[in-house]
Amino acid sequence: MLETLNELAQLRDTRHGLKLLYWFASECVSFENNGMLSQCDPAEGDFGFHHFENRYDQYRNKLLPDINFPYFVVGNLNSPGAEELPDYVSEDNYTDDHDSNTDRIIVSVDEEWFVRVYVTQHHDRSNYDPNATYRISKGLLMIIRRMSLNEFLVEMGYYTYIQYVPPMPAINYSPQTTNTVSPDFTAVSLLSGEPAHNESPEIHTNDTIIQLNEDTTTNKPSPNLPKKKGFWERFCTVL
Repeated sequence: MLETLNELAQLRDTRHGLKLLYWFASECVSFENNGMLSQCDPAEGDFGFHHFENRYDQYRNKLLPDINFPYFVVGNLNSPGAEELPDYVSEDNYTDDHDSNTDRIIVSVDEEWFVRVYVTQHHDRSNYDPNATYRISKGLLMIIRRMSLNEFLVEMGYYTYIQYVPPMPAINYSPQTTNTVSPDFTAVSLLSGEPAHNESPEIHTNDTIIQLNEDTTTNKPSPNLPKKKGFWERFCTVL
């Protein structure tokens, strides 16, 4: 006989398929006329739903009771249509954890109404764990539906099981400075009373001239070199 969960405290003890169950309660079912009205179509494969065969296991036991309505299962992220599930459902399942992508919800459907809702979990590739299978009451689904995702996960103690990862140390990517040789620029300010070359005497400014000191010498004629004679001097000497 499977246990029926009616309160959040009971669900907290199971601690599996929380995000998948929140999605189902908040988006896949509504409550009308004292029943659970389907907001998706499991028979058409919405969100990865597919038919669940309630077959005998190796011990000749069935996971769920036999009823007159078909069962459908959802939660396998590899099923066609599962990409329609919101990201918060799938983000924790693409990990190296041994129990990733093992949570399932199984529903029985009478046309457009959900008759029963179960949560379960795979314990190997082909079999479900009967000790991790529970029926979820309509009242518990209504409680979950009234909560935000964050409120629900906090209430379930979900975040206490997330390992803290310290931030990476900051790395300085600034390029290292190198010693470079730059020209020697000297700023020379002209006094207001000293006009610059080629400047009209009537105009006096405080402009700044940048003087470049270079090692090369200017090409001025040496005073010791003989002075070249002009044309008329050479002509008169000949005469």
